[in-house]
Amino acid sequence: MKFAHSISLNASPDWQDYYIAYSQLKKIVYAVEKAMIGVAALPSSPHDLDGDQVEVVVDENRPLLGSTTPEEGAQFFRRALDEQLDKIVDFYTRKEREGFEEVESLLADVMNLEAFDVHGDPEAPSPRAADDSAVDRPPHINTSVHGTWPRRFNSNPQTHVEEPPIEEPSSPIWLSKAFKQHRIKFTKRAMDLFIVLCELKDYVELNYTGFSKILKKFDKVTAIKIRRQYMATKVDQAYPFRTVTKERLNDMIDKVVGVYARIHTDGKLSLALSELKSRLRDRIIWERNTIWKDMIEQERRRQTVALKPKDDAAKTKWIVVNVGGRTMRIPRLNAAGVKLLTSVLVLVGLLMFPVLDTPEQSNCFAILVFASLLWAFEALPLFITAILVPFLVVLLRVLRAPETCTDTSMTKACYRRLDAKEASRKIFSDMFGPVIMLLLGGFSLAAALSKHHIAKGLASFILGKAGSKPQSVLLANMFVSTFASMWISNVAAPVLCFSLVTPILRNLPSKSAYARCLVMGIALAANVGGMASPISSPQNIIAIGTMDPPPSWPQWFLITIPVVVIVDLLIWLFLLFVYRPSNASGAAPPELFSHNYFKEHPLTGKQWWVIGVSVVTIVLWCLESGMEQVVGDMGVVAIVPIVAFYATGILTKDDWNSMLWSVVMLAMGGIALGRAVDSSGLLHAITTSITPHLQGLSPFECMIIFSGLVLVMTTFISHTVGALIILPIILEVGKGLDDPRPNTLVMAAALMCSGAMGLPVSSFPNMNAISLEDPTGLPWVTVTDFMKVGLPSSVIAWFVLMAVAWPIMGWLGFQ
Repeated sequence: MKFAHSISLNASPDWQDYYIAYSQLKKIVYAVEKAMIGVAALPSSPHDLDGDQVEVVVDENRPLLGSTTPEEGAQFFRRALDEQLDKIVDFYTRKEREGFEEVESLLADVMNLEAFDVHGDPEAPSPRAADDSAVDRPPHINTSVHGTWPRRFNSNPQTHVEEPPIEEPSSPIWLSKAFKQHRIKFTKRAMDLFIVLCELKDYVELNYTGFSKILKKFDKVTAIKIRRQYMATKVDQAYPFRTVTKERLNDMIDKVVGVYARIHTDGKLSLALSELKSRLRDRIIWERNTIWKDMIEQERRRQTVALKPKDDAAKTKWIVVNVGGRTMRIPRLNAAGVKLLTSVLVLVGLLMFPVLDTPEQSNCFAILVFASLLWAFEALPLFITAILVPFLVVLLRVLRAPETCTDTSMTKACYRRLDAKEASRKIFSDMFGPVIMLLLGGFSLAAALSKHHIAKGLASFILGKAGSKPQSVLLANMFVSTFASMWISNVAAPVLCFSLVTPILRNLPSKSAYARCLVMGIALAANVGGMASPISSPQNIIAIGTMDPPPSWPQWFLITIPVVVIVDLLIWLFLLFVYRPSNASGAAPPELFSHNYFKEHPLTGKQWWVIGVSVVTIVLWCLESGMEQVVGDMGVVAIVPIVAFYATGILTKDDWNSMLWSVVMLAMGGIALGRAVDSSGLLHAITTSITPHLQGLSPFECMIIFSGLVLVMTTFISHTVGALIILPIILEVGKGLDDPRPNTLVMAAALMCSGAMGLPVSSFPNMNAISLEDPTGLPWVTVTDFMKVGLPSSVIAWFVLMAVAWPIMGWLGFQ
């Protein structure tokens, strides 16, 4: 692994800007090399190389060699190294002073508290009076913790003390129930200090390695040997890298271990060190969960494609056929190939044997069936199928345009079939509309809230209030998952929540009922959260684009918030009934739930900007109906966070490129299919054939039928795909009822898409849950858990939707 990547993976997230700028120094090394061989001028300052690319300007009239001497190149590079070294020295000095002051404050507070006996007598002799060496004198232990850190470098350091651990008795006040709260408070302080000081120790070693490696690279690339001299005269003499500085830091770590042992492990130093190392591992995952980041990137690559990558193509099998005495090898189709071939044959058959009145309707029906089969079979990535839709729409000429009838006796409207040029302009203009801008705006909000740890901070704050009882932890995690799904989508929310409960899961045995209950609760709550806001899931965006007129944000919240809260509570009770979780078999220590993320990491100016822009955007979305004459549509409001975040550097080009473009393309393909079904007259034909069978049924009965149909369908196929196929049909059927309630039926169906959570393939939260493994490599939950809990939870959501959402929509006058 490149060292620049090692820094990004191993650095403390809050200190990222204060590590050696290794990548920038590499650019300077190559700039010096180019200057020495005469192909580029050496910049006047190292800061001129801050951009991602350096423009090389070649002067053809200058000599090729000798434009920059080795001394000039070395001096230029030393200037850059000196700046980095000064930055590191200043930061380390400040952090060391803060840490040492905290340690001295902790020691003083502990000594003051021990001046009181159990009965609160301030005159009682202090245990420290007899022997204060347990705290004032560094305990003689090996405090090397490198073996517990997830580092790829850092060789085993020499222990600074070789004497064996000495166990000393603790003050009796720490065993008193009256001092329980003090014990918890001081234990947490000692644990936090141990982690900070260990991070500081690792900060020194990581930067020292960085200087050594970049100087080695400079010597190799430029043939100027300055590494040994610079390391000896500059780096080794700098304050953070001096031996006496490292010894002081080790002594302070020893003091913290001694205090922890005195107040928490009855003076057992070995046990104290073991517990602190364990806490260090937990907090590294809590603070620096690179697994969470990797899973987010993995989800962005795999969203809307099959759960498992198709590896069969790499293992092609052949069928040997003898034709006319000649042997031929034909590749054998795998499962995906069979599905793709079946879909193509169905498309060809429907085109050759029309089943509807007009060629536009027949061809569009063939496209609809073909796309539905590909989406259901996942024979191709879903977004690839979506891209095929506009191609087929133009190729088969299914779009029509109304025109004036020349025959005045005709009772039906007259249409003209668009040619390929007109159809291509029409379909592409329809594909990128306000719905797509709303989707991009929602993704931008999600990216900013996640990247700048605001979502994680809110989640950890709520979990910090939950305590350690399984019932409370489960409910808190479910509400966090639902709330996060409202704003960062139900695709990313479960990944965040699973990372937050990793320390809990690690302390639970395999096949623990508590663990399975927790994993299932987060996944199901994330599905429920997909109903909560207009931007919480793609199917909600599609529903808003389908409804006429679209609902306002306040209307949406008035309908969905009661639904999601009640569904979450009922699923919570059902999970407790099924799994009966207990912390008797082991759980994460209560200290994990006592952290206030925002107290430990005060909000920065960037975070306040993200919060302000997010709040303003959401308020504008809520007020959009009253500002329609100004903004026109919610998609225009979605431009606000995009500009506010990307123009100010809150989000970067990489964040834009990492957006869920597969979902965007899927939505655009769905819009194209919907426009084609409408324009071709197929939608009218389907509605005309269905409506007679619904005569006499009330809108509520139709809502039960359609939402039940959606529940069954989206249990087996993607929620988004189900919404793309069925919502336009439901809208037209709703318009044809005796009591027209099209928007009611569409919204109920869209919400039910998120409520379908009976199988692992039903949604990304479910896929993510079943992919979680315990330390032994076994999955925490299985398909049986989804059959046992997921299917009943889907039915619960269906009943709540009928019982709660219907009367609220009627009260709001929702049509």
